[in-house]
Amino acid sequence: MSNNPVLAGRVAGKLKALYAVLGFGVVLGACILVVFLYNNAHVSVARDIKPAMQHGKGLEITSPESGWWESRRSIYFGIPARVLFRYPGRGKGRVESIMTLAWSEFDRIGQIFNPYDSDSGVSLINRAVKPGVVPVPPDVCTLVKLSRRLWKKSEGAFDPTMFPIKELWQNAVKKQAVPTAAELSAALLATGFSHVRQDCVNQRILFDHADMRLDFGGVAKGYAVDRVRAVLKENGIASGMVQLGGEIAAFGEHDGRPWRIGVQNPREMQAVWGVISAKKDLRVSTSGNYRQPLVINGAAFYHIFSPKTGKPVSERVLGVTTISLDAKASNALLDGAATAITVLGVNAGLDFAKKLGISAIILTEARDGRIAQFVSPGLSSVYRHRD
Repeated sequence: MSNNPVLAGRVAGKLKALYAVLGFGVVLGACILVVFLYNNAHVSVARDIKPAMQHGKGLEITSPESGWWESRRSIYFGIPARVLFRYPGRGKGRVESIMTLAWSEFDRIGQIFNPYDSDSGVSLINRAVKPGVVPVPPDVCTLVKLSRRLWKKSEGAFDPTMFPIKELWQNAVKKQAVPTAAELSAALLATGFSHVRQDCVNQRILFDHADMRLDFGGVAKGYAVDRVRAVLKENGIASGMVQLGGEIAAFGEHDGRPWRIGVQNPREMQAVWGVISAKKDLRVSTSGNYRQPLVINGAAFYHIFSPKTGKPVSERVLGVTTISLDAKASNALLDGAATAITVLGVNAGLDFAKKLGISAIILTEARDGRIAQFVSPGLSSVYRHRD
């Protein structure tokens, strides 16, 4: 087994603070679904926004309501991101400082987990000689441990070693030729989370199979939201919301109103299928197959793959939303769970959500072409479908 101290230094050392052009969740990873945030009166807050405060390079802050501060950007290769929090004091300098810390944390996570950036932490790990021991930064070990839980609970439906399959289908789109059975078999030989073991005490991973490569696209966006939420709370923010595409974490009081998150209609991009309402803590993750489909010779394929076959999962699963109402489940877990449920299907997916202690909303295409909805028990008090 090999241990590369140079790699350890590069991976665990200081990471460059810049935007990573992330492949996860955009090219072939879990699809980003736009989730709309509503205020209690269903009135757009845009007209109440005060003039933006320009703070440093690229930092724009608005105040949609008295005492609330918001900043938006498109990051990670065009994913819409939003940071909103309550800070009733007059210290605009403090608001700027907290916003800067939040966006810097998004930057840091992107630089670690982008498998298409040759200098990212994951890319360095993927280039390491295997079989062998590879040193990793703490954030990677955190997601390996979480991935292990998802992998076990889903009986392999979630697997972060699917990067060879993802690349195979990316090349298939470029060549406009569906992968052959032989190509799929060859790519699957380099996958399988059973070949990966973590030693987080010593910050390292053991790969017992050659050509193994990691891709945390199924959990990294949720983890980024977790980390930015943690940064806000560490800096004294008691109420706020962090959004990265379909990953949302809302926490604390919302001036006596519930947090209201709308799930997009998979057939009408500007319409809302349903609304989730909850006071205090609410975490949501959504993925869907109607954005970023793989199109080969006119045929559309889902961008999430079965770890067993290497093929895209059923296109009849239109979207999966996973929900935590008590903040016990992280956004990273919800993110990965949504991916696994897409692979498992309706019945096994709802059972899997129950095992994790979370709830799920699954939208599928019925045989008559209409949208069918399947909802975890216990959501009736917080979720309403908009007819």
